[in-house]
Amino acid sequence: MSDEARPSDTLNLPELGPEPRGLRVWFCLYLAWLGALTWLALWAQSRHATGVLESERIWLGAVYVFYLSLCCTFFPAPTAWIVMLLASNDVRLMDSAPARVLTVTTIGAFATAVANLNEYHLWTVLFRFRTLGRVRSTRFFQWARDRFFVSPFAVLVGFSFIPIPVDVVRWLAVACRYSRVRFFFAYFTGRWVRYFLLTLSTIWLDLSWWHILLVQGALVLIAAAHFAVAWGSRRARESDRVNKSDTLYVQS
Repeated sequence: MSDEARPSDTLNLPELGPEPRGLRVWFCLYLAWLGALTWLALWAQSRHATGVLESERIWLGAVYVFYLSLCCTFFPAPTAWIVMLLASNDVRLMDSAPARVLTVTTIGAFATAVANLNEYHLWTVLFRFRTLGRVRSTRFFQWARDRFFVSPFAVLVGFSFIPIPVDVVRWLAVACRYSRVRFFFAYFTGRWVRYFLLTLSTIWLDLSWWHILLVQGALVLIAAAHFAVAWGSRRARESDRVNKSDTLYVQS
């Protein structure tokens, strides 16, 4: 391919920016965020024993946000079940259905965006090591980077909406040093739409806790099947390469 036909030239794509600063500040803020949620949950639990109104809902909300603030690649726990559970008519985080949908959706999307932003900073630290840092010098990374920067915000929103087991685009955004602010709002937007559909369907279909477990179980099985197929395909390719090399060796 000629130099004139390369996407990086025709689209005038940005170069890698400076490495994000303030990593220690972020990790301190993240730990403070989790600590505040823990304190709020414990406070609500103590007040529930004394009969304080709304303390149970405050406890549920704090646990909900704490859990989603942890869920990322480094803590790959399922998220659909807790979103649907707090929106269900059995738990009823709020009595009003519209308010419940908006509250569960918004605070859940915010917590998930916080978890993904924390993952952004963790990968930033890992990319400092030479083994991972060399990824940026590969042709595949240059190819993926050129296509990512065509519409990075829309790509992140789309991948955050789709329930996929491994979000490689998230790692690509970190490797490209994409803006942390835009990264946060992209994941907030995509998850807001996903959680809105989950909460709305949970209330509209009047799903109970065991319906929710069935849905989450199905999603886990789909993810497990995806990994099994990918693992089987990789083993088959490796076996074919070994067989071909053995055949060439025998023929020689």
